Amino acid sequence: MDIQSYISSGIIEAYVMGLATEEEIQILECVQKNSAAVKQAIMEAQETLAGFAEQEAIAPPTHLKAAIWAKIQEEEEREETAAPENKIPLIAEIPVVEPTPTRENTVFVPNHAPVQRANKVPFKTIAAAASILFIVSAGGLVYLNQEQQKTQKQLTALQQEQQQSQLAYNNLQKKWDMSSNPEMKTIALTGVEKHPGMKAMVYLDHKTNQAYLSVENLPPAPKDQQYQLWAIVDGKPVDAGMYDPRSDGSVQKMYAVANAQAFAITLEKSGGSPSPTMENMYVMGKI
Repeated sequence: MDIQSYISSGIIEAYVMGLATEEEIQILECVQKNSAAVKQAIMEAQETLAGFAEQEAIAPPTHLKAAIWAKIQEEEEREETAAPENKIPLIAEIPVVEPTPTRENTVFVPNHAPVQRANKVPFKTIAAAASILFIVSAGGLVYLNQEQQKTQKQLTALQQEQQQSQLAYNNLQKKWDMSSNPEMKTIALTGVEKHPGMKAMVYLDHKTNQAYLSVENLPPAPKDQQYQLWAIVDGKPVDAGMYDPRSDGSVQKMYAVANAQAFAITLEKSGGSPSPTMENMYVMGKI
């Protein structure tokens, strides 16, 4: 396994964010046991995510806590100043009648120690505190979910960008290999008078006469139309194949044509034409 390619694949970021599948998690945990580089990459990703969450954290409004506690104190003061007839008397407030001792039966009854009611936290205080905890917890969960979605979108964009960069690199590498191959002839096709600045490249194998096409900056073909490559042999156009727009600008293998003196590209209907539409010619180049 190529460890660096595995690290740059995005699986570690997905694992740290809790987005990896069960199979991906099992594979990653197995790999990190045997690779210090993977274990270090996981730690760095965790630190990056934690730093991001701390940097982007949103504190609750400063007035929210003060407003809630003010309401709690108001309720407590209201209870304390309630009418006396509505209060339940404490045990300590009930008068105690001491028995009168007699000769026949003298009993010592100790004075009752004052009994005080235990301090209780009002139910409304508990409810308000629970409300605060719920609001903060719910807000934190919503924020965390939003950040996860945001990070996932950023990760997806980075992965797409990485794939596009890799594709562009592969295309350049392929062009370089062909242009530096002594068995290949590179023919530059430049824009005709109606389409200045347009460019395409044809790579021709001397031995097999196999042609390869790279559309450099031709505009996307309209719907139901395609670019068609023509080889000019003895002054006559010969079909050299249709350019596939799904190739993403890569070097595309076309037809093998012997004794070609030039190449040209025209815009034709999808599937091609038996003969070129001259007014729709975009580029041309001689060998």
